[in-house]
Amino acid sequence: MQLTPSDANWFSDIEPAKIVESENDVNWDHETDVVVVGLGGAGAACALQSLEEGLTVMALDRFDGGGATVASGGVIYAGGGTAIQKAAGVEDDVENMFNYLKLETGNIISDETLMDFCRQSAPTIDWMIGHGADFRPTLFPHKTSFPAPQFFLYHSDNSLIAPYNEKARPAARGHRGYVPFELGKKAMNLGNALFDPLLESAVKLGLDVHSHTEVRQLVTDTKGRVIGVKALQFSDQSKLDAFLSLRGKANKVLNRVAPAIPGSGFFLKKARKIQAEAQALADGRDEVFIRARKGVVLSAGGFIFNKDMLSHYAPKYADAYPLGTDGDNGAGIRLGQTAGGLASNMDRVTAWRFINPPLSFAKGLIVNQQGKRFMNEMSYGATMGIEIIENQNAEGWLILDKPLAMQALDDVKGDKALNFQRILAQIAVKLTSKKAKSLSALGAKIGVPGAELEASVANYNAIAAGEAVDPFHKTKDDAVSVLTPPFYAINVGLSAKMLPCSTLTLGGLSVDESTGAVLGENGPVAGLYAAGRNAVGIASWLYVSGLSIADGVYSGRRAARAIAKL
Repeated sequence: MQLTPSDANWFSDIEPAKIVESENDVNWDHETDVVVVGLGGAGAACALQSLEEGLTVMALDRFDGGGATVASGGVIYAGGGTAIQKAAGVEDDVENMFNYLKLETGNIISDETLMDFCRQSAPTIDWMIGHGADFRPTLFPHKTSFPAPQFFLYHSDNSLIAPYNEKARPAARGHRGYVPFELGKKAMNLGNALFDPLLESAVKLGLDVHSHTEVRQLVTDTKGRVIGVKALQFSDQSKLDAFLSLRGKANKVLNRVAPAIPGSGFFLKKARKIQAEAQALADGRDEVFIRARKGVVLSAGGFIFNKDMLSHYAPKYADAYPLGTDGDNGAGIRLGQTAGGLASNMDRVTAWRFINPPLSFAKGLIVNQQGKRFMNEMSYGATMGIEIIENQNAEGWLILDKPLAMQALDDVKGDKALNFQRILAQIAVKLTSKKAKSLSALGAKIGVPGAELEASVANYNAIAAGEAVDPFHKTKDDAVSVLTPPFYAINVGLSAKMLPCSTLTLGGLSVDESTGAVLGENGPVAGLYAAGRNAVGIASWLYVSGLSIADGVYSGRRAARAIAKL
């Protein structure tokens, strides 16, 4: 059922649309061709493409801009034979990329849209390079969740493992924006490498940016066409300065530890408290009305930081660690709904359970609470997270023996892994693991039937020895026999507080896949478009690293091109 601002489960400050007879009934403070609501990766791509199409653009952002794109690891998923792939000797083509992504996206979008995305992938990288983005062909050819700082092209998906590599030729498609080695030792807040060049180019072409401007309402005419927005802005400089000071403090707190590091939840709560203080200063801001002559584009992110909204749509994920920024509060989706836009896939969330590095973790086995294996442990972390939460009651145990556990610690020594990867591995092995001299005793410690655990390990050892074929397609080379006590069990379920599971929402507004126009019950909502995580798109079923940013750039440019044709 379509929600409205009057519903108890609205959980948003977004107001009902303001309906007027004509644009002349509003005292507009500004006018432009395109209003972009939310200046992250999708918004910047939309703004830049719109300007290249000869349109005037005003971008409004609740904070400083950048959003989850800047907070990310700075990876964009691209293939089909990009210039970077070719320079690295990686063979890929559009059909091969399509065949792989079809396995990940399912039926969330049409085959025609997926093929179009793949066709535009290599040209998109060229476009970004033309605007100053720096990509480099230093290839990490092995399976990893995030490569060491010196590598900028890697397999950010499942393409190296079966059954994926049986359907499509493996090709590295994770394109990291270049950052210096020391800065690259973290896996967050690296997205400026992708965002800044697009923003700088857009500003040079005349983009009018309004930071710290919160859109609260759409303006429509009596026929339902969106003709503008109402936003709130600071006119009191002292209040704005205090607001920015508190926001800066909150960001410093958030950036003290990576989201996956134990203790991150404490810093998140502390940061949220400071953010609430900052938002309290926003009371009394001035209302401004901005006319959009051709269209409004919603690109304000998902809703992972709106816990009430998350609990309503996806309660399984309510207590997981949110990934993104506090701007991901669902405002863009709610704005679209006030104009009659339909939201879908709202219960779909990606959960990241990365266990590689260290590679030795992925060479062990994972069992559920019944002691049975349920997937290939080499799978990409978001594939693993979804499987654990959706199909295994959010529970899972990584089982190792002593040699594997010790090798895991060696796998992350020095520059073999990023700092947070090393810390997580050490915590998992040394502090949070359960240990026992026998598998039956280990099962008793973790509440798993001992006989089932013993049987699963025996079957796994046969796979590792080449004596059996794995039903989950793990190869002999990717498995190591678990034989030598003590045996280790590491909690990889959602309840593993010392190993937080990061999440972000994938649902959004339904859109016309050829234009990005928001869809209502009777077709497209005139004058309204959505992009990035405000829209259902390429990344809305199963996430792989860089696909959300790639989808944002693709959908942002799609909306711009459609508006330019009006």
